[in-house]
Amino acid sequence: MEEIGNKWASRYARSNIFVAGQDNRKEYMNEGNDTIAPYDQIAAYFNQVPMWPLVLLAAATVVAGIYELYYRKRRNEAAEEFRSAILHTLSGLYPEPVNWPRSIDTYLCARLPVMQEIIDDFKPNIRQEDIPAYNRDWDNYYQFCRTEVTDEKCTAAERDGQVPDPKKTFHTLVSKLLRYGK
Repeated sequence: MEEIGNKWASRYARSNIFVAGQDNRKEYMNEGNDTIAPYDQIAAYFNQVPMWPLVLLAAATVVAGIYELYYRKRRNEAAEEFRSAILHTLSGLYPEPVNWPRSIDTYLCARLPVMQEIIDDFKPNIRQEDIPAYNRDWDNYYQFCRTEVTDEKCTAAERDGQVPDPKKTFHTLVSKLLRYGK
């Protein structure tokens, strides 16, 4: 019987400590006003919340940051490779037409498969919303090289200022393609 009494006495003492602890907290909260300072609320929250969700959130944030840095570096390298490949393929024609060859239509058509490969290799690095414009700019360049540029049109543009200059059109089309590699 005495064991039962000690057991109840022990529980009663613990409950009184708990009530006293709550009273102290109430007194602390009610020192002059009924609100708790925001810092105290945050501190109390972190004292009662388990740490594993916060650690998991911090780890996810770090992984996302590392992935973002890796993706940016990879995209910058791909853009540099894209620009240098196009400039190498069209050397002498772009940015300044210093070595404009005879039978330009044959010259450009011979380089279309290489250009197609460069364009296709860079396409995964284009933002999703820019892909239709990227495809449209490539189609315009492709059509220009296949059907619109000839030696006759180039010489006619040099003689007559009223005829559209294929060299300027070529420069504009290539510039539109290269803007995706920035």
